[in-house]
Amino acid sequence: MELHQLRAFLSVRDTGSATAAAARLGVRQSTVSAAIRALEQELAAQLFHRVGRGMSPTPAGHALVGPARRILRDCEQAGETLAAAGQGGRLELAALSTVVSGPFSSLVSAWLGAAPGRAVRVHDLDREDAVAEVLTGGTAEIVCTRLPVSPPVDGALTVLPIGSWGWQVAFPPRSGAVPERAVTMRELSAVPTVLVAAGRSSALERATARTPLSAAVVADQREARTSLMLAGVGATIVGPRLAVDAAAAGAHVRPLDPPFTQSVGLVFDPDRLSPVARGFVAAAGEFVAAAGESDEGGAGG
Repeated sequence: MELHQLRAFLSVRDTGSATAAAARLGVRQSTVSAAIRALEQELAAQLFHRVGRGMSPTPAGHALVGPARRILRDCEQAGETLAAAGQGGRLELAALSTVVSGPFSSLVSAWLGAAPGRAVRVHDLDREDAVAEVLTGGTAEIVCTRLPVSPPVDGALTVLPIGSWGWQVAFPPRSGAVPERAVTMRELSAVPTVLVAAGRSSALERATARTPLSAAVVADQREARTSLMLAGVGATIVGPRLAVDAAAAGAHVRPLDPPFTQSVGLVFDPDRLSPVARGFVAAAGEFVAAAGESDEGGAGG
């Protein structure tokens, strides 16, 4: 089994055809086809169903995806001299778009700044129930998602909480009477609101179900909330990063009463982490401990 065969296999799996895989890899289609045939002969298993011009993985092909990704990732990291010492290398993460701001961004920033030569690829976790699938498939070594994880992960995976943040409400810059205090859900229900399509139930979503908001716009694109709010469409509920951006653009940002928080955490298989990923998990533990000490110091002062 050779690395170029695994690269060809994964490219065909990701693109759906030998032609598209060849274009991605910058080689001839015949080279990709030959690599797949050689790999199938060596493994004594058919890896793809050939249907017309397309190729879809067989059960054996699906089973090979995770190990193939891990082999290629380990080989790439082994070629980086700093990776062995935990000082460099590339880390493959996956995260929900809704948790990229807050503690996750702070953790990644701290880890990258601690040593030169490090790099991070953050894949999109498009479904909350795909955590185990992403880890098993080898797309990422660590997943960041909101807690509690749904559905619950099995005992082989570890969940490490890394922090939480509070939701806030942003009113358009030209709004009339905006309270100078925290805003209740009943008060918010009386004004036009920019909402996103409903996701998994959370404390905030359960609260809006009990006190329905007056939706002026419901958008699939979460990042569209701030633009629509700033244009005067209505108020919107935002996390920490969007709250800062909204306030800088002139919006009136207020906390919610009662406060609603969102906890986030890392999910990973401790037995399958590369040296770089183990270093990141260790840094996450230190990050959480430092945040706890900071909170205690603030409370004591």
